[in-house]
Amino acid sequence: MSNPLDAQTKDEIAQLIKSVCGTFTIEYTKAYALALVHKIEEDAQAEPSPYQLKERPEDTSDLKSGYLKKEGGIRKSWKKRWFVVRHDYNVDYYGSEADSNKPKAKPKGSMCLSGYYVVSNVNEGLLAQCEKLAEKMGMNISELPKPKKYPEFTFEVHHYRRRCWFLTAQTEEEKREWVRMFETVCWRAYGFKNKDPVHIEAFNEAIRKTRWELGRWGWWSYGGSEDQILSDLIATELDYEILGRIYGKITGPWIIRNSIRNQILKTLDTLIGAAVKPAWTAMDAAVKELRPKIEPTIAQMVEPLAKAKKDVLDKMKDAVLGTLNPLLDEHVTPHLGKILEVIKSPMVEAFEESYKLFDTEIDDFAKNNQTLADTAKGFQRLDYIPRSYYMWRATDKLDVMYEPLWLLRTIFTDIYPWSMIWNAHTDMRKMMDNAMFTFEERIKQYLSENTSASSNAEASQAIITRARTETMTEYKHDGEIRTLALYVSILKAIVMPPFNAVVVPACKTVLQPLADLIPEPMKQFLDIMKMFDDLVDGIITGLCETILKGPSDSKETKKIESNSNNSPKEEVSS
Repeated sequence: MSNPLDAQTKDEIAQLIKSVCGTFTIEYTKAYALALVHKIEEDAQAEPSPYQLKERPEDTSDLKSGYLKKEGGIRKSWKKRWFVVRHDYNVDYYGSEADSNKPKAKPKGSMCLSGYYVVSNVNEGLLAQCEKLAEKMGMNISELPKPKKYPEFTFEVHHYRRRCWFLTAQTEEEKREWVRMFETVCWRAYGFKNKDPVHIEAFNEAIRKTRWELGRWGWWSYGGSEDQILSDLIATELDYEILGRIYGKITGPWIIRNSIRNQILKTLDTLIGAAVKPAWTAMDAAVKELRPKIEPTIAQMVEPLAKAKKDVLDKMKDAVLGTLNPLLDEHVTPHLGKILEVIKSPMVEAFEESYKLFDTEIDDFAKNNQTLADTAKGFQRLDYIPRSYYMWRATDKLDVMYEPLWLLRTIFTDIYPWSMIWNAHTDMRKMMDNAMFTFEERIKQYLSENTSASSNAEASQAIITRARTETMTEYKHDGEIRTLALYVSILKAIVMPPFNAVVVPACKTVLQPLADLIPEPMKQFLDIMKMFDDLVDGIITGLCETILKGPSDSKETKKIESNSNNSPKEEVSS
């Protein structure tokens, strides 16, 4: 067995890793300064929330617990473990339930699943992975050994580079519940070690810009800690540029090829880790040291920055709208109405179903609480509903969007329907949670105003009816706002990636001279390409809102110019 990673190839890999890290360092430093400006501007222009429902404080109770069998990472034996899904979507597992309840209990292991996904039918999933691997290595699928057969009720929590977890439930129903829970965990798990909003905005922007600088257009999503995401970015680039060529050199039967491939991946992980961890540690320390020095300066410059930004934006519109309009006519405008047809009815039906579910649950609450002397059990039931199986009556209405959205990949290659649909799931559950919390808080308020009502059935039912009516009015008000925000978010998620792929190169030469118009002291806080991104984002948002409102008699150019200062009014939580 000869390892195809010769000295020349290793040097090529090292240079690519160094290049990507260098590009990211530049982009992160710029993005951090811009994110600071953005935060200070937002703080200065903060407006009251348009939503009327009260927002429930963070719940720190565990989301789910129970026994599963887990396959070992090194020794492939199966062990029964007690799994606990925490409120922050991290997962701990213990030897037994009793072990988890001990004071200062230490888990046998923990799972941070940001960036993972669940494979429900694990045996079919492994076969699909083998087929994909055979294609990558230029082998016939018939040459591969049959993949291992896993027990019934097994599912996989999968990542293409990190450890994969194989878990087995006792029954089909248990498996279904755990699969849904782990799907939520994978979607909601938060991998960043630094929770500062400025850092989060800057890091995500820098990853996106680094990909774009590498010519990888689209809105890719990575998950994990900062160094894991940066490592995944580099691994993806190596896969594009080098690995295909390396795999082509490997010959022999599958057992030989796979052994060499595993050597290569292990070597790459070592090379990437050796570069990324110290680079990110140094970068993180540098910006943390820099922030207290530049934040007061930015705060004093908010007004002059805003004026300079407006002057440049006015000139930018004059310079680029002539190029933008034909591209919008070709790549965006013809498709928005068609996409809206796909998403509009499911979204309306889903929210309507959520209102019915709220009504049904409050009905049950009223029947089971003829007086309000003891509401603890009733409130516990209401608190459970937003994250329960019952919410699928509403969220299932959204799932029908998957097939038609997937078919749009023939035009929009960066569509990831489940990502959009799960964002909408999350929003609907959060809104139901806020509705239940608002109802409960009203009950408490009205009881505090009339303490004798808690022991009087007629007075109690009157309070329930009043709280229910007022809460439902606010729920529907907030639902209308959220529905429109979700429409805009999905429309933009579909059309923005391919549009940016054509519009940024087309306008880049026009934009470069505009950078000279930014006064020298402000250049580190105003970035011409960021301003252009915001301009395009505002234009697309305006077009989406115009489509939602219906046909307009105004000319296209006027419509664009009137909307070009818009920024997204709502973003879907991720």
